[in-house]
Amino acid sequence: MHPDFNALNKLCLEKGFFIYKNKFEKKFILKLIEDISKAENTIKYYDNFNNLRRIEKLYNKGVSLNLLNEKILKLFKEIFNKDFTIFKDKFNAKPPNGEGFFAHYDGVFKFIDENNKKKNGWYEYGDCFISALVALDDCNEKNGTIEVAKSHEGDFEKLLANTRNDGTPALNKNVEEKTNFEYMNLNIGDLLIFSNKCPHRSKKNNSAQSRRILYYTYTPLDKGSKYDLYFEDKKKSKNTQKALVDEK
Repeated sequence: MHPDFNALNKLCLEKGFFIYKNKFEKKFILKLIEDISKAENTIKYYDNFNNLRRIEKLYNKGVSLNLLNEKILKLFKEIFNKDFTIFKDKFNAKPPNGEGFFAHYDGVFKFIDENNKKKNGWYEYGDCFISALVALDDCNEKNGTIEVAKSHEGDFEKLLANTRNDGTPALNKNVEEKTNFEYMNLNIGDLLIFSNKCPHRSKKNNSAQSRRILYYTYTPLDKGSKYDLYFEDKKKSKNTQKALVDEK
């Protein structure tokens, strides 16, 4: 049974985010987790205790992972009446005691390319970015679920002025203090959709289990696919890993 897509679109335009409850069945989530565990030729990150924290470049590394992309593309077409293409992807496994992440906008930072030129973060590749976050575990305040705020108005430069402008997308402290964040309490199979202009953050995982999510980000198809270019530029960037790698 489809939700009211007009209502969802209106809500997304007004707040910049919404939760689609029970979008995916648990058996499909289990297949996604299996695909993730078997995925090869990905990019993996570990914490100081050698715990897996994140895997990137994996959306096409399994039947169910590919199917998820197709399902999201179809959903976006129905909601926004526009074709999209995947821009980046990652799996995050916030283990017990795993740290959260600072309040920030996705993609709003300056990076230094291989020719020592300053580039405008994700905005080098487009100006519209919508993310789809799939809950692989129940996500709540105890295990460090994502906290999201209403989207902020403005282009790259205006949003950048709200950040520390230090090579990371972190918000200025005074902007963060004025921003009303909402805990996104998600059940397994819930789908959170939000704009990159929505400030978001999370806290430490204070539970005994990992808090796993899968996170695909999309851009309008009319701009062409920037997936390979994004990851190539990220690899060559002279920014610190802190600037380019954020947790969710």
